[in-house]
Amino acid sequence: MGRKRLRNYDVKVGKFPTGRRNLITDVPGVKVGNFTLIKENPVFRTGVTVVFPADDCIYNLRIFASSFVMNGYGKSTGLIQIEELGLLETPIFITSTLNVGKVWDAAVEYILSKVKDAKSINPVVMECNDLKVSQSELRPVGKDEVFKAIENASVEFELGNVGAGTGMVTFGFKGGLGSSSRVVGEYTVGALVVSNFGRKEDFSGYADENTEETGSIIVVVATNAPLIPNQLKRIAKRGAIGIMKAGGRATHGSGDIILAFSNAVKIPRKTNQLNVKYIPDDSKIFQDLMDATIETVEEAIYDALLCAEDMRGRDGRIWKAIEPEIIIKKLEQN
Repeated sequence: MGRKRLRNYDVKVGKFPTGRRNLITDVPGVKVGNFTLIKENPVFRTGVTVVFPADDCIYNLRIFASSFVMNGYGKSTGLIQIEELGLLETPIFITSTLNVGKVWDAAVEYILSKVKDAKSINPVVMECNDLKVSQSELRPVGKDEVFKAIENASVEFELGNVGAGTGMVTFGFKGGLGSSSRVVGEYTVGALVVSNFGRKEDFSGYADENTEETGSIIVVVATNAPLIPNQLKRIAKRGAIGIMKAGGRATHGSGDIILAFSNAVKIPRKTNQLNVKYIPDDSKIFQDLMDATIETVEEAIYDALLCAEDMRGRDGRIWKAIEPEIIIKKLEQN
């Protein structure tokens, strides 16, 4: 993509330094893969994104996770078991709303290809609706697309009109996939967003606009800091603050969902005892991790907007990319 990220304009969000790539993959062990589907007649502007939290299969060595639903107009799968057990056992898949079932099925097939004797699998599939831009009712994303995204997984990946972000709209502008990271002492916090939310009037400089919000935002927060599930719940809640700082209002039709995980500790599926060390809640480093989460989510949203490009949608409408000056002005006002 030819568009520049926020840092290319010498604009910073917050006080913590970014990781080397300023991506969620600055968290050691994390990889991201995208598959983008752009086609005419029918009009497809869609795709799938997969986040590998640790290695290519975490089924037998699970990691701590939690989630926070700021507004529940969403169709994500796998969150119930995560909330019950505090454990993530599959990669995280993100796609468009009506493809969730097909991607879930492909995720099961992928895990079974790695773990032949798996008897129960909890695939995490998260979604945003790209119906404004793509003929999503035709459900074009399935096994082939998921496995191609898996094959593309890397520490380097594009932002904007790619993967699950391909058909997204944010604050009335072309949205997409965004990411950012922060370094907090010896640890790293990273965020990935699929940004498809927001009314234009909630964004700086558009007080007279009146647009309906019928989208969502999916946020994945990763860290290598040793945190347990209740702490990751608190981290996820801070992701919601990042959404609000960017202009989100959790309106009725928006699914605002944050999933947070730590890959510092691996939990064997079969074990009789665990001895887990974690950062104390009342420590400065934990507060810094929460603060850094707010920063990285907010910046990831701006990069989703800045890296997106103009796109012609299903009805011929062109969804325009945001002008960088709009975001810069917003941040200067804050």
